[in-house]
Amino acid sequence: MRKSLAAIAAAATLMVPGVAAANHIRGQDDDSGDTYEVGLFGDMPYAAYGRDHYPAVLADMNEHDLAFSVFDGDAKNGSEPCYADPHPSDPANPTPENAVADATHPDIYKYALAKWATLKDPVVVVPGDNEWTDCDRTTIQGGKVSDSNDRLAYERSLFYPTDRSLGRRTIKLTRQSAQYPENVRWRKGPVTYIGLNIPGSDNNFSLGGKDGPAAEAQAEYAARNAANLQWLRDGFAAAKADHSRGVMVVIQADMWDPGATVTHFADTKKELFTQTVAFDGPVVLVNGDSHSFEVDKPLTDYATTNAAGAAGANVVENFTRVTTFGEYQNHWVSVTVDPEDPDVFQFHQHIIDANVPTYTPPA
Repeated sequence: MRKSLAAIAAAATLMVPGVAAANHIRGQDDDSGDTYEVGLFGDMPYAAYGRDHYPAVLADMNEHDLAFSVFDGDAKNGSEPCYADPHPSDPANPTPENAVADATHPDIYKYALAKWATLKDPVVVVPGDNEWTDCDRTTIQGGKVSDSNDRLAYERSLFYPTDRSLGRRTIKLTRQSAQYPENVRWRKGPVTYIGLNIPGSDNNFSLGGKDGPAAEAQAEYAARNAANLQWLRDGFAAAKADHSRGVMVVIQADMWDPGATVTHFADTKKELFTQTVAFDGPVVLVNGDSHSFEVDKPLTDYATTNAAGAAGANVVENFTRVTTFGEYQNHWVSVTVDPEDPDVFQFHQHIIDANVPTYTPPA
């Protein structure tokens, strides 16, 4: 979803109160009760404009001492071809798709990997829809359509080859399985972190036509959706066993986007509701997809009359959603995790001065 210029301007000036000062951030490699900072970013770079602005984002992140950062999907925009080197799993037929990388059109996955490698602190990556789900859309520029499942397999082979994160310094991760290595879990201090492959484009549930083959997408969705739900349950169980005070879940999709089809996020929302209300502490969901920094509380129960007696559901109070920057807004978000704070999480936007456009005044 693309925000209006008014929303973009508002996001560029919004301040979130109560963020700990930078000199309050302490040890980043220990598992003690110290306060630490986490970086959140995604939906970048988008086309030439984004590629011009992306290095400043990464450089600014490198100026901070981050325990780690999380990239919440979309390493390119949705209309650019998914250029990639021939998939290693098919050496007898190395170029089955149109969108094959060459000197003029370099591999977009290796480009993303190289950029993440410039971060001095660990970075954990979850997939977005633009680099796999949308690759078989007939609306891709120049008709350079690729097979979405092939691109996801390629992404997995490059981004998740070991049980370590990316970045120059790495951390150990628990991966769900060889089939779903992008689904990860890790813990630091009072928080358990869960990463899931839940992309936009209705969670890769295609009805065919411009969105690619329906049967292939629906079969992929069904298997991955079951794996995602189990990984959520496993993650919250681990958080309780570890006596975590907070949980952070990171996905790509904006599951409450009013301008998109969100039917096939219903199972995820139900599981998030079940796990959140049974967890004695704050739960944060981080997503990209909508490209403008927001902090809100979209998760509700299933009541038809709320506690105040009005029509509608009750807001789940211990659930907070953070949407990160992206597309034309090339900035990033940090989270301060403070074990002494009853809310555990505090959020702060990092506006990159060099990436702020010249605003057009009223006529």
